[in-house]
Amino acid sequence: MILAYIFAAILIKTSLLGLGLVSIMVCFCAMLILTFNRPRIVSTIRAKFLRLFKIALFGHISAYLGLLIKAYFIDGVEDIPAFIVGHFVLHHILCAIVAGTVTILTLRLYTQSKHLRVQQSKAE
Repeated sequence: MILAYIFAAILIKTSLLGLGLVSIMVCFCAMLILTFNRPRIVSTIRAKFLRLFKIALFGHISAYLGLLIKAYFIDGVEDIPAFIVGHFVLHHILCAIVAGTVTILTLRLYTQSKHLRVQQSKAE
């Protein structure tokens, strides 16, 4: 389970830095490892981690989709500086929103898994 938290921390850091493509690769790697490696995590917690990484993946892909849509509307050379600045602002805002969402979901998952471990130890 610690590996999923490490991937979430790396994802938060790369998102805050605005490294969208790196964040997408981190999401893919985390989802592959959680799917095929089958670490010792309760299935509901694993599903929630997968949902977390899917949300981050789609958030970053939507930032690049916005870039492509904005690029379609470039009329001439004079629009390129505004396009670049606008993309940087939009990209960093979307990446910060993704990082905030991942942070909140990770903290919520941590408290739920901690609560689940306490219940399991009481049951034994």
